[in-house]
Amino acid sequence: AFILAFIFRAFVVEAFVIPTGSMAPTLLGAHMRFRCPDCGYEFDTNFNVNSSGSSDDLDIPKTGGRHENIFCPNCGYHLPAAEPTDPAYNPFVRYGDRILVLKYLYLLKDPQRWDVVVFKSPDRPDVYDYTQNYIKRLIGKPGESIMILDGDIYAGPKGAPRDRLQVQTKPREVQESLWRVIHDSDYRPHGVPRINAPAYREPWTPRSGQSGWDFGPTNNVAAERVFKFDNLTGSGEIFFNDGANTQQTRSSTFSDWLAYDSEAGRGSKWNLVGDLKLKFFYDRKTGDGPLRLTLSKRGQNFVAEIGKTTARLLLADGNDQPQELIPATEFPSRSGPMSIEFSNADYQVTVRINDRDVLQTTPQQYAPDLAALLAGSGADAPAPEVRISAANQQAALSHISLWRDIYYLSDGPRVDVRRNGRLTPEDFRGTADNIMQLNDDEFFTLGDNSQISGDGRYWQEPTVLPYEGLNVDPGKVPARFMLGKAFFVYWPAGYRPFESSTVPAVVPNFGDMRFIH
Repeated sequence: AFILAFIFRAFVVEAFVIPTGSMAPTLLGAHMRFRCPDCGYEFDTNFNVNSSGSSDDLDIPKTGGRHENIFCPNCGYHLPAAEPTDPAYNPFVRYGDRILVLKYLYLLKDPQRWDVVVFKSPDRPDVYDYTQNYIKRLIGKPGESIMILDGDIYAGPKGAPRDRLQVQTKPREVQESLWRVIHDSDYRPHGVPRINAPAYREPWTPRSGQSGWDFGPTNNVAAERVFKFDNLTGSGEIFFNDGANTQQTRSSTFSDWLAYDSEAGRGSKWNLVGDLKLKFFYDRKTGDGPLRLTLSKRGQNFVAEIGKTTARLLLADGNDQPQELIPATEFPSRSGPMSIEFSNADYQVTVRINDRDVLQTTPQQYAPDLAALLAGSGADAPAPEVRISAANQQAALSHISLWRDIYYLSDGPRVDVRRNGRLTPEDFRGTADNIMQLNDDEFFTLGDNSQISGDGRYWQEPTVLPYEGLNVDPGKVPARFMLGKAFFVYWPAGYRPFESSTVPAVVPNFGDMRFIH
């Protein structure tokens, strides 16, 4: 049995521990878990940890010390700095996720874009001597040109002009792992006083002069988790106010701010993110009127119009009349509430009803304006808009949540990932001005936590192993450095029934065990 286990570990599956937050929140390194005292939303923040050449040898204290810049990602509540003995504001530091990696899988099949991969790091060979294990997401494959632009990934054949590169759409299971919460109506604030900030305001706001929507009591704090519409002869609209509860962290909740990096990103300039997902349950009681959902990106308004048995997709540019992108399409009906997801990610708009894609745009129907993006017009793009309108019906919306996509940085990290002086713009790779050109047997990888990940964008040293015939430019991972594909979190951070308990967390949190996408 021992020999079989040894062979299995050596040739099939091996376990690794995540030491840092470069892949968060997909995979967690050493971190602290907070529960918002106002809305109850649970979230994680990074703990900077020192690690040796072995990723299993971590220097982790019991608690993380005093924190002054922790904000709830859901309601914007600023957790007050507290004494180190207060477990509510100074929780235990948790070890990183422990994962399983399929070794030698890539001897049987080629690595695919968006795989989460483990490899020997080409970074800092003077320190690690190509022995340190890194985990990142595979972005570029051999023979490709890779460009990061406006938070998205563009790819094409090596040497292709940058205006001929194509935006890369993520598979559904990958996309689902990369949504970041903006607001979840299931977590209602209780009115806890806020530090140097106004009281919480309900971000979903009725359009003035229209009637029909009922959020419950007029007090923002006491608003219901279910939004009701009652107007059989008219219409009403609500919109998401992205500035309702922002504090000094950001001016808009539609930004790439990440709660995990609360303390690392202090004082940073944030980017607007137009890739959004609106998700809720819809229960039509009576009436034949439509439910209309609007997501805007760069001045283009996409409208999903949902009737009793059909749905269609419209597009309006500016003040123009909406044009039909996808005609009315039937969807499977069922009694009671139905789940609805409306998203725009990587220039693909999707309407998903009852766990089925009912409407989805093609690249011919919707594609990026690369000329405008390359000219820098993205910096002046209007903020996204999210609206819900209903007409001639009685209905209820519940479990309403709003999410934004990952935003890959191409203008430098939020913190000094180089550790030896600040990076200059010429050091950034994969940008519109410094496209990553991959030769045979070379890969390009990025961390999911683009704010703090030290990855192929910033590696400075080439890989030089003359006795193995390797001479690879900085920022690239040689194919022979690939160890395998990460596929399962088998031991998440240990479960603590009571955060104040001194008993070690020796039981894994079974609810966080998951496949890696």
